[in-house]
Amino acid sequence: MGSFYTNHTVRGPSQAKLLEWLHDRPAYVSKSERGLSVVVDAECEDQDGEVLASLATQISGDMNCHVLAILNHDDDVLYFELYENGNKIDEYNSSPGFFDENADSDEPTGGNAALLCTIFGASDPDKVEAALRGDYVFAFERHRDLALALGLPMYSVGLGYNYVSEGDLPPDAPDGEYKHSEA
Repeated sequence: MGSFYTNHTVRGPSQAKLLEWLHDRPAYVSKSERGLSVVVDAECEDQDGEVLASLATQISGDMNCHVLAILNHDDDVLYFELYENGNKIDEYNSSPGFFDENADSDEPTGGNAALLCTIFGASDPDKVEAALRGDYVFAFERHRDLALALGLPMYSVGLGYNYVSEGDLPPDAPDGEYKHSEA
């Protein structure tokens, strides 16, 4: 069985501001590094795309920032949406035919490498493009290569609310640096 996780990489607001904004919503927020924080939300772990998008829209809109909402489904599909100031500006699906048997192709769709590089300060859109379009066995490997290419926190790969709450953190996760919004 592969991994299942969702998370939101937020560019701009600090851990403290995100925790204040989340208030009593069950979520963990990582320590902010290089202006990036990772939010893992309990409700999003059901892998409902509307819930994932709603949280990204709200954070991005209310805090006037960028949010990359990630969903990994059983290591078969990596899906993301990118938000700017409450508006979705990019979307990516590594395997559109996985949930939609009527999809024209199962080749990856969406994902604007140049835009992602601009937003996250990366300099090589070819590396991002390779992560988006390359052949991968597992979705977490694609996510890892995308994170490397964009300079995202490596601990965002494989990180979801259920894993954090069980203490099952990725190897690069800052130990003890996650704070729960209800605490």
